[in-house]
Amino acid sequence: MKTLHVALLALLGSGIGVKGADVSDLTYKVSGGKITITSCDKATSGKLVIPDTIEGKPVTSIGVGAFYDCTSLTSIIIPDSVTSIGRSAFSDCYNLTSIAIPDSVTSIGDGAFAVCRSLTSITIPDSVTSIGKEPFYCCFGLKSVIIGNGVTSIGDGAFATCFNLKTIEVGAGN
Repeated sequence: MKTLHVALLALLGSGIGVKGADVSDLTYKVSGGKITITSCDKATSGKLVIPDTIEGKPVTSIGVGAFYDCTSLTSIIIPDSVTSIGRSAFSDCYNLTSIAIPDSVTSIGDGAFAVCRSLTSITIPDSVTSIGKEPFYCCFGLKSVIIGNGVTSIGDGAFATCFNLKTIEVGAGN
């Protein structure tokens, strides 16, 4: 019995079944010399820093559903080269607690962060001009939002069922 416990502890400690986040977890497509992230390995966990270039080409967008259901990701940093975040891009990332949206992003698609239950705050930079429908739907942990000066449109149901949302700070330019 003691041998079994030691073997189980060794197996658990080896990292088998637990995959840390890195660029090799990403799937992407190249179009016009630019990269769109299209998906991520669902087993990826922890913090992920999306690179600003892949194969020498700029990463300019996070595609539709690219990180959908990546439930073990806890933190994502998006590079300054990205200009758009697609529909449902980070939807159902239950354990995502933080995401850094750079000043280069101009649009956030429908449901981009829907059901990110552990997300507690978000800052939308001044560069963003449009936010789609239900971007934060069912973000139960969301407590504060800062919306920059550039936002000219926000779709319906932006904060639907965000029961713990206490503050929304909107830029003076809006």
